[in-house]
Amino acid sequence: MNKQYVAKLILGCGLAWSSIAQALISDIELYRGAQLVKSVPEVEVDTEIPLAKIQRVGRGWEPEVVQRVVGNVQKNLYKIGRNVPLENVIEHYREALQSLDGATVEYQCESRSCGSSNAWANNFFKDYLLYGPDGKQFLMVVSEASGAYQVLYINRRGAGDIMVRLDEIVPEQDKSVDLEIVAQMSASDQPRIRRFLDDLSNDERVVGFVTSSGSLDKTALAIGDETIETILAGLNDSQKQKVKFVNIANLGRATLGDDRIIFIYSQ
Repeated sequence: MNKQYVAKLILGCGLAWSSIAQALISDIELYRGAQLVKSVPEVEVDTEIPLAKIQRVGRGWEPEVVQRVVGNVQKNLYKIGRNVPLENVIEHYREALQSLDGATVEYQCESRSCGSSNAWANNFFKDYLLYGPDGKQFLMVVSEASGAYQVLYINRRGAGDIMVRLDEIVPEQDKSVDLEIVAQMSASDQPRIRRFLDDLSNDERVVGFVTSSGSLDKTALAIGDETIETILAGLNDSQKQKVKFVNIANLGRATLGDDRIIFIYSQ
């Protein structure tokens, strides 16, 4: 399913869950051959957005200027092969971020002007895999029209491979509109799913958000697709007309759990 369509569907249903909507809207094309090393979602956390080079402060290290926000964060780390030119990777992501809707470059630095790579890796991002020579690093912070921020850090490690850290930060929105969950259940509880749909009146329609976790040989997105196919195969035509399933993979696992279905009214 097209990500833009899914995002519009979520928003159209009155879902005030900005972390999912924004993560789907900000569809940044990965560099060819980039391999996902890890993806970590965090919900309602206090986050620092760097707006200057990093420096020593007392016994620690901090960027000279930061913006603090409370919101939801998706942290992604990618690895790119050692034979790829670093400048090609930097230019690819620079263009991708600048092409986002309403993109504004809040801060950008390259090479030694960013400060210590060791400090960025171990003190700020807290991920030793990002450490490399100071002269091979690139940092870019972009804000979007939606209010989200993208924080990009790239470095070529001593072993030669290129590490790309891309964090999407969605500041907390007005909580006056809450998510009204009609029902939630295990994605494998087919009898309960059928009973729930049968209990809906003929003019009631719901959206079922399906969460999933990845495995060693399959992504969370692929597993979510398979889960939805299995559920649909067990529904009759009347039940299918009442529901639209949306695969949100592991984007909602921090708040909703793995392998769950969360139903909300579609109108």
